[in-house]
Amino acid sequence: MRLIRSCIYITFSSALIFLFSPPRTLAQAPPPAPVEVDRVVVETLQRPVSLVGWVEPNKRSVIASEVEGIIESFPAKEGRYLNKGDVIAVLNTRTIEIALDEARAGKREAQARYQMAQKNLARFEELQKKGVASLQQYQDALTEKEAWGARIGQQQAQIDSNEYSLAKSRIAAPFGGYVIEEHTEIGEWVEKGGPVVEMIDTGTIDVNIDMPERYISKIKSGESASVDFDALPGMKIGGVITSVVPQAESSTRTFPVKVTVENKEGNIKSGMVARVSFPIGDPSAVKLVPKDAIVSQNNAKFVYVVNDGAAQPLPVSTGMAYEDRIEVIGPVENGMTVVVKGNERLMPNQQVQIINGKEAKDGKIN
Repeated sequence: MRLIRSCIYITFSSALIFLFSPPRTLAQAPPPAPVEVDRVVVETLQRPVSLVGWVEPNKRSVIASEVEGIIESFPAKEGRYLNKGDVIAVLNTRTIEIALDEARAGKREAQARYQMAQKNLARFEELQKKGVASLQQYQDALTEKEAWGARIGQQQAQIDSNEYSLAKSRIAAPFGGYVIEEHTEIGEWVEKGGPVVEMIDTGTIDVNIDMPERYISKIKSGESASVDFDALPGMKIGGVITSVVPQAESSTRTFPVKVTVENKEGNIKSGMVARVSFPIGDPSAVKLVPKDAIVSQNNAKFVYVVNDGAAQPLPVSTGMAYEDRIEVIGPVENGMTVVVKGNERLMPNQQVQIINGKEAKDGKIN
């Protein structure tokens, strides 16, 4: 018991010494933290209306074969990216090559017979002038010449057709994109016009939205919209309204709207859920700070306000973004000085030194 009383006495004495000990001298205090600052501004903006949509590729196509034949090679597989001109499939061309050889041989024969018919016609023309050959013989020679001339044209058309079929037996990607479905395989017979693969181009994507009728009169093609995605947190990109269908769906009374977004990095996938913000709400005054002024810690957000040379944290929540600024909701006022650089390492009531050429006075930038 005596030992316990001694410990309590020592602890109480230590607390009294701590409470009544003199504060640290200025030499012991940490130097002011260098920071850059900006100010809170108030602007009247239209609040965005956010609607849920879904992503579709800007270009989708079922690639068909222009000629019939057996698939001999099929390098295009589901999920593979193909550049424009890459081989999708190659057909067996043996029958086309045989038909092409026959057409070329037939053309050579027709050309030889045409030349002979030309000579016969010239001979009968001279004989007819001398009265030796009859008019019927001359006309027969003329008909034969014209027939073989037509035969040459026919054979050339057959040659052109076979050469075209030979070229089209190598099925190439008409645009750059991903193969999302295979419709055939090696050894399978493909009819003329038969599907080979389905491809999508996601370099540009479309976000489809069903817009309620109360908003449809406030938008038009060519206007901007902001898009973010559930599967890509923190990613917000701009899009353009490219289609506004002026016919409502009879069951939902909503209007189909399409917003087009560039997707050069390929992060946005077809079928993703998207949220599109349209600046069509009622105008209202909002308090804005630079986005860098927001500090996030332990699921809380706050800004550091400079007052009398010291940084004081104020809790806030964020709202709509506007260019490089963001709306703040909380105990901040228009004109207050907020820290935008160096705020990550600040402590409450820590002295600061403003280094971006702006002086603070009474919590405001002059």
